[in-house]
Amino acid sequence: MANEFTRSAAFSVSKGGAAISTGTLSKTSDMAGTYMGTTTQSIGTSNEALSFNTTDITGDVHITIKNLDSTNYVEIFKDTGNSHLLSKLAAGEFCQLAGVPSATLYGRANTAACSIQFWISQV
Repeated sequence: MANEFTRSAAFSVSKGGAAISTGTLSKTSDMAGTYMGTTTQSIGTSNEALSFNTTDITGDVHITIKNLDSTNYVEIFKDTGNSHLLSKLAAGEFCQLAGVPSATLYGRANTAACSIQFWISQV
């Protein structure tokens, strides 16, 4: 089967009379794997691995992560040493990461534990 996976994004900024916008960007592609899922996780103030609720999700993944906290930010890293920051999500913000190794995704909250929700699919 082809074209099982679709992701989209839009980006726009307007300030002081200047504006830019990407419009809606969309990419449809084949999915080599068969595993996908969504879950919520509490992320503490120490580095911790993102925990997928299935051991079948391995290898490279596409993932959307949303910070569900109303106050604190969450950082997403690709290493246990927190030296490779992928995203810093303010309260309510989200990010999309494409083709990243699932085994190397870590989170760390600022000030207090935060809940995140993520949607994940094998590439």
